[in-house]
Amino acid sequence: MPTPGRGVYGLRVHGLDEVVELSPVDDDALDWPAVRVRQLDQPAPPPVPLDGRQGTRILADGRTLALDRLRGTATFYGPPLTPDVLAHPYLAPVATTLNRWVGRETFHSGAFVLAGRAWAVLGPRTAGKSSLVAALAARGVPILTDDILVVDRADALAGPRCVDLRQPVPGVALPARAVRGGERLRVALPPITSRVPLGGWFFLRWGAAVTRTRLPGASLLARLAGLRSFGQLPSDAAALLSIAALPAWELTRPRDWAALDDTHRLLVDTTAAAQAVGATR
Repeated sequence: MPTPGRGVYGLRVHGLDEVVELSPVDDDALDWPAVRVRQLDQPAPPPVPLDGRQGTRILADGRTLALDRLRGTATFYGPPLTPDVLAHPYLAPVATTLNRWVGRETFHSGAFVLAGRAWAVLGPRTAGKSSLVAALAARGVPILTDDILVVDRADALAGPRCVDLRQPVPGVALPARAVRGGERLRVALPPITSRVPLGGWFFLRWGAAVTRTRLPGASLLARLAGLRSFGQLPSDAAALLSIAALPAWELTRPRDWAALDDTHRLLVDTTAAAQAVGATR
């Protein structure tokens, strides 16, 4: 009987059993699309446009990724990749492409779990998403994903069990190891359920103090529509409106590690209040 694979980013991944950051498939992930990840150390085929069924992506390092939805394969051409970089960042283009093809939304976002819900953390590359996620993990907050958030209707789906940092976060007492050729420090995360109801959104920005500002729904819909992976692909309008109806805030904090405790408290209070309001409706 074939094994169910590893469950990550809404996919049942085969061929990467040696990648320790990928959790075995649990019961909530048995119906996820299956993909076999392969590596071929040979010249890549000519590029093929992505058409919703197959195609190629040219990655930032010049490597070619060929995807075939019908055959359920994702093939990297070039010198073999090590397990640490397969876990992150190289699974990300596989996940964003295949999930958008099956009608899910994907965002460049982390997500943590509080008050029984997953809360997305979005922002530009220098907004400190990973450092905030690692700081929350050190304080006992479950982390659903560090870099790519896949949303399936009302649920957020788990990513690899790791957070990658450019530099240590002061006061974050979590073991880390050097990965990606020494360019990142990787913090291991404990297992988590593969699917958590999405509670809302936090958009990060730097400022003078730790504050939150509620975002109106119309503003949120425009932001989310602009942040989708492969925005040229059509989305389910009802599904997009549904996740845009969730509460959202702009979270401001100073570039000061000492602000992490205040940020944690504000997130706990905000998510608890949001869930209490939702429970009374």
